[in-house]
Amino acid sequence: MLNLRSEEKLPAQMRKPVKAEMKELISVLLGTLLLYIPMSDCVQEFEQRPVNTSVTEGQNVMLQCSVRDLAGMLQWSKGGIMLGLGPSLPGFARYSIVSNTPSQYNLLIENTRLLDDSYYECQASPASGNPPLKAGAYLTVQVPPEQPEILGYANASTIALSPDENQLIMSCEVRRGHPAATIEWFRNGNLVTENVRYSTEPVITGSKLMTARSTMTITNIADHHNSIYMCRAKNDALGNNWMQTFVKLNVLSPPGKPEITGYSSGQVIREGDTLRLLCVSKGGNPLPQVKWYRNGVQKDISYTTDSADAQSLNEYLFPVRREDNGAVYRCEASNTASLSPLTTEVTLNVYFPPRTATITGGSTEVKAGQQVTLTCESSLSNPKAVMTWYSRGKIITANSDPVYTPGSNGGFTTRSSVTVTMSEQEDNAAYICNAVSDNRAPVATANVTISVLYPPGAPTIEGYSESSHVTEDRPARMTCKSVGGNPTATLKWFKGNQPLISVSSTSGNMVTSELSFLPTPGDNNAIYKCEASNLATSSPLTALVKLTVYFAPKGVNVSMNPSQPVSGQPLRLTCASESSNPPATIVWIKNHDQTRELRGVTEGTAPASNGGSTTTNYLDIVPSSRDHNVTYYCKAKNEYINKSTSDGLRISIQFGPVFQPSVSQIGMIEGESRTLDMEAIANPTTITYTLYKRTQQSNSFTPNNGKLVISNVQRGQAGNYSLKATNSIGSAYHHFQVKVKFPAEIIRFQETVYAIEGESASIICGVNGNPSVDNMASWSRPGFDMSKTKQVYKNSESQIIIYDLERTDSGKFKCTADNQVGEPQSKEANVVVKYFGNIDKSRQYAKAGGKHGDTVILICKAEGTPEMQFTWLKEGTEIQRDGKFGISSTTATTIFDTKFKSELTVRSIAKADYGTYTCKARNDRGQDQFNIHLNGTSKPDPPYNLTFVNSTRNSLTFSWKPGFNGGLDQEFRIQYQRKGSKSVTTKSIDVDKSVDKIVLTIKGLEFGHEYLIDVLAINELGETWDEQQFSARTAVSGGGGHGDSSATPATRQSGDDTPVMIILVVCIVGICLLALNIALIFFFVRRRRKRMGHGGTSNHTNALELYAPGKENSYPMYPKTPSDECHSYGTYEKNMDDLSDDFRNYEHIDQKSTSTHSSNIQCNCYTVRLSSRVNRGSCCLPPESSGSSGDEDVKRVFLPPPAYSSHPYTPNKLDSPHLSTHKAYLSDSHSYIDDDREGHWQYEDPYKMKGRKGTFDPQYERGSQTVINDDRYYDETRPKQSITDLSERSSRPPSRNVNYRTTPPPPPVRSTSKGAAINYMNHTAPPLPDRNYDADEIQHFNPRYTPSPGSIASFSNNPNVITNPNYDGPMMRASRTDIVPDDMRGHLV
Repeated sequence: MLNLRSEEKLPAQMRKPVKAEMKELISVLLGTLLLYIPMSDCVQEFEQRPVNTSVTEGQNVMLQCSVRDLAGMLQWSKGGIMLGLGPSLPGFARYSIVSNTPSQYNLLIENTRLLDDSYYECQASPASGNPPLKAGAYLTVQVPPEQPEILGYANASTIALSPDENQLIMSCEVRRGHPAATIEWFRNGNLVTENVRYSTEPVITGSKLMTARSTMTITNIADHHNSIYMCRAKNDALGNNWMQTFVKLNVLSPPGKPEITGYSSGQVIREGDTLRLLCVSKGGNPLPQVKWYRNGVQKDISYTTDSADAQSLNEYLFPVRREDNGAVYRCEASNTASLSPLTTEVTLNVYFPPRTATITGGSTEVKAGQQVTLTCESSLSNPKAVMTWYSRGKIITANSDPVYTPGSNGGFTTRSSVTVTMSEQEDNAAYICNAVSDNRAPVATANVTISVLYPPGAPTIEGYSESSHVTEDRPARMTCKSVGGNPTATLKWFKGNQPLISVSSTSGNMVTSELSFLPTPGDNNAIYKCEASNLATSSPLTALVKLTVYFAPKGVNVSMNPSQPVSGQPLRLTCASESSNPPATIVWIKNHDQTRELRGVTEGTAPASNGGSTTTNYLDIVPSSRDHNVTYYCKAKNEYINKSTSDGLRISIQFGPVFQPSVSQIGMIEGESRTLDMEAIANPTTITYTLYKRTQQSNSFTPNNGKLVISNVQRGQAGNYSLKATNSIGSAYHHFQVKVKFPAEIIRFQETVYAIEGESASIICGVNGNPSVDNMASWSRPGFDMSKTKQVYKNSESQIIIYDLERTDSGKFKCTADNQVGEPQSKEANVVVKYFGNIDKSRQYAKAGGKHGDTVILICKAEGTPEMQFTWLKEGTEIQRDGKFGISSTTATTIFDTKFKSELTVRSIAKADYGTYTCKARNDRGQDQFNIHLNGTSKPDPPYNLTFVNSTRNSLTFSWKPGFNGGLDQEFRIQYQRKGSKSVTTKSIDVDKSVDKIVLTIKGLEFGHEYLIDVLAINELGETWDEQQFSARTAVSGGGGHGDSSATPATRQSGDDTPVMIILVVCIVGICLLALNIALIFFFVRRRRKRMGHGGTSNHTNALELYAPGKENSYPMYPKTPSDECHSYGTYEKNMDDLSDDFRNYEHIDQKSTSTHSSNIQCNCYTVRLSSRVNRGSCCLPPESSGSSGDEDVKRVFLPPPAYSSHPYTPNKLDSPHLSTHKAYLSDSHSYIDDDREGHWQYEDPYKMKGRKGTFDPQYERGSQTVINDDRYYDETRPKQSITDLSERSSRPPSRNVNYRTTPPPPPVRSTSKGAAINYMNHTAPPLPDRNYDADEIQHFNPRYTPSPGSIASFSNNPNVITNPNYDGPMMRASRTDIVPDDMRGHLV
């Protein structure tokens, strides 16, 4: 309890610190033991889960999934459909599995499509007690939309609007995007949001491609003139790239009336002038179109606009023609706002001369004395033309006045006649007629010449003789000649009486006519005639020739007998050529195969047309079905001119059906439908198909015109089939086999199996499927240890045997049938383990209480399977239900129920009802009984079984079981107290009193503290504390759990109640531990003393010699020989562990302090702590003027100066410290080594790495550099080694013949000594040895001290030093005269 009794206990705890220490010690030991307890097997869990991903269509995407401690099988599903287990997923060509580690199972989708947009789930199957895992993510495939379109308007178009219109509605549509595109409207670059409606719809029902539409309404049209409206759109697939389209609005107005300049009405213009007509129309929006029309016909629409003057102009520049006389030129101006065009017009007056003059009447060739009348007529002119006649340079008077006749275009024709009598002198006389319209017009002239005629000479033919021949279609030429005649002869060619076209030429008085022609078969034996004539001949003169022509046949006539050939029966093909000169030869060709000519039998020749002959030839064959629709060609050739002709006959052969190559095995899945091509060819083509299964006609499938239709195939339809094809000629068969696959199914199954705990259970699952595969059925149960089972698959049955059944093994086992065809089928079998689990005999049920007249309920709980049967007894007599007692028991609702309860109700308790009641529970696996004592009411029994559950930084969770409530309603109260605090917190809690165990969390606690907790049970008759006090500690880390907390039971006792035995045991254990500590300390001290005081040859690993000034002489600790008792340099070597032991108690206080020497001289020094004692103040050196020798009770260890940087300073070259990197200040203002470094001197911790691995000080990673400058000396060379390297080196035997440069680090050093400011550059003596010196010794630098071991001065300057033959220290070397003075460093020991 944490009430007053707890407060009484606190002083007792304080008086027993040993007890608290023991508790802490035991807790540490227990915690250490827990580190060696093996952890349980790991459970598979997701290491990386799939995440929702978006990808643009066509790109590749990888969905990542990995499972740590994978035990089962990994697979992916898409939209609930499993993709498969292998790295390549059958049926999903673009899907593959990418695994870089066994736990990784990434899904790679290449060339993504919209159909990949789905929910994907990575699944790990259960195995070996591992639960199944599922994690999913949605893959969104983004599809860029099409270009936006403003419906009804092209991109960049202008919309013309009337100012009278009320509004304009524009819709922008963006199609086929996923997701739907976002649409925005802009007016002149400004975003428009008012009067805008946005909507989306799928492209087609069910499609993921969306069409987005944004509709905008524009009012006050007149205010939007020249406004540019842009619609832009994008979706996630486009990123930040927008697609856009735009239109421009234009509000219209009509133009003004046009004006014409460049011509005035009545003005005379002449044919050939260039006329410039300019039409101008002002105003209007848009600026109007200006067009020119001539007599109503549009002539020019190429107008220009002047925006500055708001006018349109059309300049029509054209040459004036006579047709323009009286023509009306009209200018029209209009725009889209005009109701009708505005017009202005002019009528032209054009002067034009006659173009020609023509003389008619009389003959140009006459005989002497003949009278001729000549008439001259001019063409149209304006004004009327004047005519004049001339002959031999003289004017001839006309017979009468000219005659004027009006014509078109407002012009007139003029006619004038003269009559003359011909004589021999008038031969070849010329008569001229001139016509002119006005004095500025050109003259039209006509003339005629008259001559006397006589006949030509007879014609002759050259170029062909009747003994030769010409060839068909090869050009031929003949020439006809005639000499003399006036005029010269006219030559003409005739074929028979048919005139021919020829080419004539004249040379002097000889005329030649050349006839070129292409001979034809009709020219064979034809008569060609040439005639010569002129005006003086009464009949033509002639010449004749007969033509011979070689020609090929123009065609052939092919026939066959019989007219309807049948496969396998003889057939004769006959060919007769048309006329040929000479006769043709005949060959046969099959299907254009020119390489194989078939020779038939020639029957002979016969006369034919055009003087040629015809040839007849026949070919006999026996056709087959392969000859059906084959064409046989007959080729007739004229061998003399190498020309031929051919024609073919396509043969239709009648034959029985023949099946084309088709499948012989058909594999299908049950329920599948398929149509197969099993067509046969035949002639006649009418074929009847019949299906047979084995030898019986079958209607399993439907043969339909050569297509085999298989609908919803079933397993019973598998087998061997034959398809028969029949026509009027014959029949044929095609044999094939149908194999039907169907999913595995469960056909035999045990629904429920009962078994006894500890025994085995067997379940059988019978399956059927095609194909039948190994392990077609398997058993599983999530979360169940399947290693306890054995599965056997044999003869299409899967049997599972569950061994060593436990009561918790009751449950459902699933049989899954799968042969990789269709979906697997599963059924669950119930396994019920029969057992008897005894009665719950908890304390709260062992008692019942009630007052006289009350009703009390006694509770009895039991566990087991099958259902429990309860019996109540009182003092051996079974209780029956009556008015006094009531019995109610729970029954099983499922076959897996294991918890049962029976309640005995005792009504109106009387004295006789008190006593012991017995509850008996039994099933077919056992029975048990429990005695319950019914008494009067009492205070509650104490709570028990206080148990730690969990802790966080500010809360503790624990549980307990309530005791008997005393027959009354009980409550609970908790008290808790932080250990070490006197404050006690008490809280009443409200819990469910019907539960068997109560769990409670206390919040608001301090982290990392131990709390004492008590639980108090209370009813109206009293209260009872828990049996044992409870102690628990809150967590230190942020998370909850057991890792950072502890909980122990604590017996509630006062200081006087502590058992004597516990105190005695604690005291004995404490004394033993104390004695053990003393023994260990004594052992290590003895070992250190032995090492430090080892005679003659032992030394510290780093040879750190301890010297102290004596009282009697100044040099009591100097060695007379290297092997005396002054701990000189021997050969003893210590390992690294011993070195660590020696250095472990050294701690450098990184603080530079100012102390006062015993001689009252103030100086700066560093404080060094040895173990737990601190020596301050006496570590400083006085100034040189003080003359003080310092504190004589302080021992120092001095390390060598830089002069020894190349050699170890101890006999053991391997282990001696190498400190060549420290700087020494040699001026009076700098008394300490490295006083100019940032901060204070950083002493080296040999057990703590600094900087990078293998380096003790990052400042010395720059390399090696030695500088002698002014008053300071430093060498920046430092070996880069880790403490591991040094440990390895110290574990090897040292070599006395090798000069090791790398040594272990020194112990903590002190940066000042009395030898700080001594300049020994000009002396041969080495620096001071490892001891203290008086100031006068340092100032005079009298070499009265023993030089450093191994130096030449130690032998040359001191005659008292005897060489040690066993010495194995540093090599002797001459002293350097260029060494800068260095400070001496010492270790305060």
